Amino acid sequence: MKKQVLKWIIPSLFLVSCSSVGHLHTEDVTASNLPKTDSEKILVYSTKPNQNVKFDVLGQVIASADAGENAKISVDLLKKEAALLGADAIIDLRLEIGMGYWSNSVKATGTAVKIK
Repeated sequence: MKKQVLKWIIPSLFLVSCSSVGHLHTEDVTASNLPKTDSEKILVYSTKPNQNVKFDVLGQVIASADAGENAKISVDLLKKEAALLGADAIIDLRLEIGMGYWSNSVKATGTAVKIK
């Protein structure tokens, strides 16, 4: 019986992925209770946008996922966290790859902003 259980549990551990998300709302913007936005419409920039684009900083967003070499999962989670803050965009996107024993994780961080 124990062999049968181990036969199914061990392979299933390879299929389970871990992810974590979080955001830190800052007081940089006066409208602190913005409505949630659509995460699919959030723009992502690796730097700050054009100088003509004015924005308010809403807070930092962080997402990490066991993604192998695919950063899209972490960025999608990041966009969902930014949407909770009412963001229109994420600026200063940073990606880090963590090498694990079983798989690689991709950590995405950025600043959630509301474009004026």
